[in-house]
Amino acid sequence: MESLVLIKVKHTNQIFGGYSSIGFNSIGDNVPSLNGFNNSKYYYSSDNFIFSFKNDKDTQNMKISRVRNYDKAIYDYHGTGFGFGFDSLFMYHNQCLYAKNYSRSYENNLNTDLIYEIEEIETFIVTKQ
Repeated sequence: MESLVLIKVKHTNQIFGGYSSIGFNSIGDNVPSLNGFNNSKYYYSSDNFIFSFKNDKDTQNMKISRVRNYDKAIYDYHGTGFGFGFDSLFMYHNQCLYAKNYSRSYENNLNTDLIYEIEEIETFIVTKQ
């Protein structure tokens, strides 16, 4: 199920987000997967991307990072709310956002290597008409 997630982080005006053509957790058996560490799974997608805005008022200077390792586009593990690759953009224990610049699954275009405290998350199901 195509999905879009938007994340506002605390103590900053930065917004992160990502689009997944296959959804996030508990995707199901109809999507090719690879077994990962400790009962985790990776899912294939060639259409996913992640992005960031420096602040919520400036939509012109968005940074975008497209998936480059299609086999590890989505990371599914019980401790993550969503995971774009293992090390690119993922929520951990429903409170922290890991945004890593040394990604192996996505391009290195977000220019961050930090862990953020999440203020707000919005998730949308994308439908085509």
